Amino acid sequence: MEPKGIYVTGLAPAAEAELLTSLRDLRLARVDEAPARVDDSTRTPLAVVGLNGNPDGAFATVARLSASGARVAVVGPAKDPDLILRAMRAGAREYAVVGDAARLQQAVRSLARTDGAAAAGQVLAVFPAKGGMGATTLAANLAADLVRGGDRTCLVDLDLQLGDVNAFLDVHGGYTITDVVANMRRLDRELLDASVQAHRSGVHVLAQEERLEEAEHLDAAAVEKLIAFLRQHYQHLVLDGLRGFDERSLGALDAADRVVLVVTQEVPAVRNAQRCVELFRKLGYPDAKLAIVVNRCLRSSNITPEVIAETLGVPVTATVANDFAAASRAVQRGSTILEEAPRSALSRDVSTLARKLSGADQDRRRPGMLRRMFARR
Repeated sequence: MEPKGIYVTGLAPAAEAELLTSLRDLRLARVDEAPARVDDSTRTPLAVVGLNGNPDGAFATVARLSASGARVAVVGPAKDPDLILRAMRAGAREYAVVGDAARLQQAVRSLARTDGAAAAGQVLAVFPAKGGMGATTLAANLAADLVRGGDRTCLVDLDLQLGDVNAFLDVHGGYTITDVVANMRRLDRELLDASVQAHRSGVHVLAQEERLEEAEHLDAAAVEKLIAFLRQHYQHLVLDGLRGFDERSLGALDAADRVVLVVTQEVPAVRNAQRCVELFRKLGYPDAKLAIVVNRCLRSSNITPEVIAETLGVPVTATVANDFAAASRAVQRGSTILEEAPRSALSRDVSTLARKLSGADQDRRRPGMLRRMFARR
């Protein structure tokens, strides 16, 4: 088997030598020049970039390497959240601190375990059992927490006529969903990043804010192609705007890895959720695909999470606290709960949900320093 290439820049010679020596079992071939591109005919290189007193230049290098297809680890002077966020946004997958040789070795081994093709991202479809249950608020904040965990995340509003995501996060302009569908063949990651809107939290947002009439031509097949395209460029897609079981919604639900069924402690909501679970089973979805989330959860309610689980015949994955004031304040300011009330029970519950859905609690997520440093800051 041909060895993978590794490009190293910005490290002290002794540190570079120690790293390569410690990884001899991986049969890594040192690459002297940064790759211009990666395709199926070439070795997929790994890259290690040290900031080395010049963060701007180093992050520009990271962006070029990442755009070429390389999997990049950044070595910085400290566990500085600003540096980690810049590394993440430049496309790095791992972060280590100068002098922590063991962590750097772990980071490169993690990159080497990823196969040559970009790993397909996880798709989370947020589906409310009925309207007015806070699904968009939950979707937006779930996406924000996944970004804070170090993963590229795109929030997609599939309510193509009356979606709320843009208004909730106060982001406007950029490519619409129909723009991306029409240009998928020519969009690479760099162009995609320049085309979609980015919220200050780091979440990329894709919606159909303008030219609503064009959405009529977007069928289920187009939605499925869009999801397949986006999951090659993001670690997580969070789908919002799914209301009912029309053709487009079913296409998105089929494509999702997990369906986040949002329910509240109200009889109509629980009854609707029960009907949804029955339909999901008829569609052939295993119960493991479903994540039941009790939103706006109140301890005083007689309809407890245990009652809901028994009624639905599916365990409750998580509960999310009721904090109407913080949620409303976030919407009014176009911000996230993580920004407005980072120490609130609501924020903690969203973080717990993000970890459960992404598999972090079972250590299924990539064990990158980027994620660990941003979790529970």
